[in-house]
Amino acid sequence: MSRIVIVGGGAAGLEIASLLGRSVNSQDEVILVEGETHHYWKPRFHEIAAGTFDSDLDSLCYFSHGAKNGYMHYQAWMTDINRATKTLAVRKPNGEMDTLAYDYLIIAIGAISNDFATHGAKEHCLFLDTPEQARDSWHQISSLLRSGQSRTINIVGAGATGLELAAELAKVSEELSHNPYAARLNINLIEAADRVLPNGPAKMSEQALLRLEKYQVNVLLNTRIASVEADRMTTSDGQVLNADVQFWAAGIKAPDWLREIGGLQSNSLNQLVVEQTLVTTFDSSIFALGDCAAIPQADGSQVPPKAQAANRAAVHLAKSLVAHLKGKELKPFVYNDGGMVVAIGHNFAISTMMNDRLILKGRLVRRLYDTIFRLHQKTVSGYLAMSRLIIFKRLKCLFKPA
Repeated sequence: MSRIVIVGGGAAGLEIASLLGRSVNSQDEVILVEGETHHYWKPRFHEIAAGTFDSDLDSLCYFSHGAKNGYMHYQAWMTDINRATKTLAVRKPNGEMDTLAYDYLIIAIGAISNDFATHGAKEHCLFLDTPEQARDSWHQISSLLRSGQSRTINIVGAGATGLELAAELAKVSEELSHNPYAARLNINLIEAADRVLPNGPAKMSEQALLRLEKYQVNVLLNTRIASVEADRMTTSDGQVLNADVQFWAAGIKAPDWLREIGGLQSNSLNQLVVEQTLVTTFDSSIFALGDCAAIPQADGSQVPPKAQAANRAAVHLAKSLVAHLKGKELKPFVYNDGGMVVAIGHNFAISTMMNDRLILKGRLVRRLYDTIFRLHQKTVSGYLAMSRLIIFKRLKCLFKPA
């Protein structure tokens, strides 16, 4: 009998918990350690913050989902690892500390935004790293929208998260423009690089910028933030950007507390260093995947921090670990990039395919973005459950009040 403990209920963590729960021997235990009660797909946190997320159909309860898919949900947050005794220290929601034994430990806690030690950013900006932060952001945005007058929002970082948030908020503001009591949002999207989506192909950046301009988002390129105060940001060249609400969505890193946890090897971004088999370099019973892991490839490159990479790593490790429990060798994870899809509002998206040689855009590409989310649901709940959710979603959209 083996006990497999998975830390983190994000996309990668939930997928591997579901796959292992349905695949391992009935005598083996699969435990998911996650402090939240419900799962939300992180690429849609911007929709939670903008108030356009359907929590009824697009979230799931870990406790009931685990009962149906062969794993147990333990509501807590990991705080430390004792590799000598193969236990991890956890903190429950009531603050009580506990320990949990494991035979195999899988760490999939994702990443957080990197504020690059910018003065005041941590204290005066909203982040979209956790469901709780996304919900708190919506509470502030909701109050702002009801306050009337003209209001300003600063968003630092024009990668996928910042860009999608800016577009979503712009569309919400546009839809409320007929209401004389609703605030009109002025959105500043601030990027240190010379284009939006700096990690994507240049043609994709051009199309995204055109769409943002159509939504009247004020894009500030080649602009670095030097400091943040409660109601303003100051750029490195002294420009002051006043705002009512401020977001930070620039860069990523693993949480600071993960750095060298349990004596494991980590890099400058606090990511755990692993072999290509996803096993940590210092301990063959501990694995890491997703954005919290530095995963090498045979050509010397690193797996990029993308949702599709986390999904594929989860599927790979589930199969590899099940085989390993039967005495087989772990297999290396080989990542092939399937392109990039960025949603810009509910009816428009841009994607890259064929090694970035093909750029697609429009309403149909937005449906592709939704399909990626449905594939995530298929992995965690199965084809029939995913099909039911699609049908219910369409019926709800058809019959909901205007």
